[in-house]
Amino acid sequence: MKHRPTIALLVLVLLLNCGSALGQTINKPSVQVTLRTHQLYFRNGQRDEDTWSWSPRIAFRVNGPISAGSQLSVDFTLPSGKAWVHLECSTNETKEGFWWHTECGMNTDDVKDEQASIETGVASFKINLKNELESTNKTLLAGKFKVDKFHVGVVDLPKFKNNFSYYVNYDWAMPIAYVYGYDGMDVRAGNRPSETEARLSFATWFKGDPKLIDYGKYVAYLYYQGKMVADSAGGDKYGNTSCQVTNAAYHESANTYCRRAFTVNAMVWDKQPEFHDKDFKMYANPGEYEIKVLQNGKLVRAAKFTMGPNGQLVDPGIGKQNNLGTGRFVVPVQIMGDQDTQWDHNAYKTDAFFGNPVTGFIAP
Repeated sequence: MKHRPTIALLVLVLLLNCGSALGQTINKPSVQVTLRTHQLYFRNGQRDEDTWSWSPRIAFRVNGPISAGSQLSVDFTLPSGKAWVHLECSTNETKEGFWWHTECGMNTDDVKDEQASIETGVASFKINLKNELESTNKTLLAGKFKVDKFHVGVVDLPKFKNNFSYYVNYDWAMPIAYVYGYDGMDVRAGNRPSETEARLSFATWFKGDPKLIDYGKYVAYLYYQGKMVADSAGGDKYGNTSCQVTNAAYHESANTYCRRAFTVNAMVWDKQPEFHDKDFKMYANPGEYEIKVLQNGKLVRAAKFTMGPNGQLVDPGIGKQNNLGTGRFVVPVQIMGDQDTQWDHNAYKTDAFFGNPVTGFIAP
């Protein structure tokens, strides 16, 4: 039997690689900024119900430790450069080696209608962690995001000419994909990953009409040495897919983004292979793999990665090099076909991870 590291050691290695031992860090792929559209606007203090505006919401994970008495918050700045909204975020004491997920601005009264903006362009934010007991106050992540809009309703009627729905442009995320088995960043109290096996998962972004994203048929296929060895189709074997994250405007449009995860019937490592006779044994077959995705029967995604001889996926190093704070491995994905809405193929070079572009990453 080949020697494979214990679960505890694997988690420790992943967390150390992600930087959690150095203090609190943000899991950058977990950061999701979305916008609430307000169907009114206060112009110079006067209520204008014919003009729509927007306010920000944000969700993210913090890698521990977070000590007692800590408070997370986010400060937003408008595209014009004016300091704007301050949001307090739920915060909980969290041990090193675990993470805390928080959401800020999700309630409709978190940002008053009087504060909403009509500015578009590049806005910015800072995620802060303050602790009065320890006399500390630091910024964990500074980022920026592009605010776009589209018209809703009848354009040529004056009453509707300023009815715009607002959204965050995530074109930068499109060529960035993730492969993982045992995800060390999923370790938290009461929600540990399996300690007996790790099936291969692959996550990649799509952009398009929400009906296509929600109801389209998506299947991932895993290839090894030119042969298909696993897929996400399910049926009489394991396999599934779903949107992990959906970023969309308040009104439906083709500017909807989905980070879709696929899990295939292939084991990165397995302590109980006798129960998984329909799963491909990646740990016994090192080398280069390719994953391909069909969307409604058409080839739309392809990515390559490597399985090491030690029962672990080979880390390309992009996550560690750029302090992304995730146990998932970042890989470039080739985007094919015409099913995605038009997107900026160069956005990742400057805008990736909210203005924190990754070095060493080249899109196909």
